[in-house]
Amino acid sequence: MKQTKILLNTALLTTGLLLTACTSSGVSLENAYIYNGINFGSDRDASFKHGVRDACKTAEGDYTKDHNLFNNNESYRIGWEDGRLQCKGK
Repeated sequence: MKQTKILLNTALLTTGLLLTACTSSGVSLENAYIYNGINFGSDRDASFKHGVRDACKTAEGDYTKDHNLFNNNESYRIGWEDGRLQCKGK
């Protein structure tokens, strides 16, 4: 009786884990901005994307930054900072 209970609990736990592994993570890639294999999120504007591209070039050793945009365009600045962090060491 005790062995049957343990076996049943093990089977239920295993089934639950397998079913969980087969479900979607909930992360939507619709409208996602993916650059260099990194998902930078959805619905990013052109300035953000420009910042990410420049920052990833910088992370690869080719310093690229539009200082005027960095100082005056929040979206470019956030994209550049995010890109630098995400692309660094890739």
